[in-house]
Amino acid sequence: MRNLLLGGASIVALAASPALAAKPVSNAAILERLNALEAKVDALQAENADLHRQLDQQQATVATIPSQVTTAVAAAAPPPPPPVPALPKQTQTAWSYVPQFTSPDGNFTFKPRGILDVDYAAFNERKGGYDYNNGTQIRRGRFGFDGTAFKQIAWRLEAEWVGGQTTLLDAYVAYTGVKNLTITAGQLKIPAGLEANSPDAFNEFMERGMANTAFGAVGGERRVGLTVGYANKWLTATGGLYGANESISRNATTPDEVWGYNGRVTVEPINDARHLIHLGASAYHVKDLAGNSVTLADRPNVRVDNGNIESVTIAGTNPAGGPQTGVSNATYYGFEGAAVYGPFSVQGEYNHMHLDQFGAAPSLNFDGWYAFGSLFLTGESRTFRGGAIDRLKPIRPFDPLKGNWGAFELAVRYDRLNLTEHALSPLDHDAHAWTAALNWYLTGNVKVLFNYIRFEGQNSPLVAAPVSLNGTTAKGDAFATRLHFDF
Repeated sequence: MRNLLLGGASIVALAASPALAAKPVSNAAILERLNALEAKVDALQAENADLHRQLDQQQATVATIPSQVTTAVAAAAPPPPPPVPALPKQTQTAWSYVPQFTSPDGNFTFKPRGILDVDYAAFNERKGGYDYNNGTQIRRGRFGFDGTAFKQIAWRLEAEWVGGQTTLLDAYVAYTGVKNLTITAGQLKIPAGLEANSPDAFNEFMERGMANTAFGAVGGERRVGLTVGYANKWLTATGGLYGANESISRNATTPDEVWGYNGRVTVEPINDARHLIHLGASAYHVKDLAGNSVTLADRPNVRVDNGNIESVTIAGTNPAGGPQTGVSNATYYGFEGAAVYGPFSVQGEYNHMHLDQFGAAPSLNFDGWYAFGSLFLTGESRTFRGGAIDRLKPIRPFDPLKGNWGAFELAVRYDRLNLTEHALSPLDHDAHAWTAALNWYLTGNVKVLFNYIRFEGQNSPLVAAPVSLNGTTAKGDAFATRLHFDF
């Protein structure tokens, strides 16, 4: 068939070409030429197939190179290190401003604690001629530790640096293994009043009420003793026996250490995130006061100058074998109350001190009180826990990059300390002070306080001699601020 086609093609080609037509070519010659051409095509196809086989082999070789490299690297590399075990819990910490350590079984915890208050105050003398000391002061610097053991025992050890002296504050252990009950032994704060029983870091003003401080020094504050406390959702009750503060040395004229007992009860029928009603009462009784002497005094709601706005001393003697004079015992009682409604709150306390003297000397009575109101401009609410003031946490902690500036609070307080006792002296010793406060809470642990204090005291130690020239009343203003940090 192919020959016929080729013959036809040759006939056509011969017909189309005059030259070929002029010189005819035989069929054998044409067939020979076609066979040669077909042989060349077969050779090219074989060569092309061979090239395809070589290409496939090269691709297969390239594909195996990564696995070969991986295998070689794995064979040359050192064996992997053993897995790192999880750190035990005692080295895993929870951070606030400081680390808090917990043992693997949760039975033991350990946490540093501390407070730093740095104050500045400038005074304006209005009457009395006293030269007030403007300047700065480290009001308190505290450092210590909190912890728990076997989940049922809590402990605290803390010291304070003030005025160039270091004293021991808290050093106690407490058993909490019985529901709602706490038994505490060691040196601790005696429950007597709302401000005095609350952490100093949580109070609204730079200083507590004057009567609170003056009367607390007689038989309150921190003492060595044993207390038993009960607390549930709405009630707290505490009672205890105690001696003197560990920082107080034995007095040569009073060989026996001071001792006393106390009690405090609070009720909070309403206490939620935005509302509170708090009522309470407390009292203590102490005997064997050092030297049979008592001094009642406090400063005008600021400590930088350190001068007392009022001060009264009842001196005593304790001769061997002779009649004693001075104070035989002291009894304190006080009432407290607070209410919170959203950003608004009010708080106040009344304090009374009764001193019995030896022999026929009359009993003496002194009192004082304060009341204040506060408003949070940023919407926060004051909170209470366990019958005491709790930490204020801003809704929007300080973060200027996010437009958050913390919490701002305005507060106004009237504070009075009345040490007038005509059975002791014909002179009046009555002090009072108005304090306006702006408190800026950057976080729950950092705040800046601004206090303007307008104070007055009758027959005050802040009257400069001669009295005929300066009168008997001291008046002044204090512009005070505090940077506070605690952890």
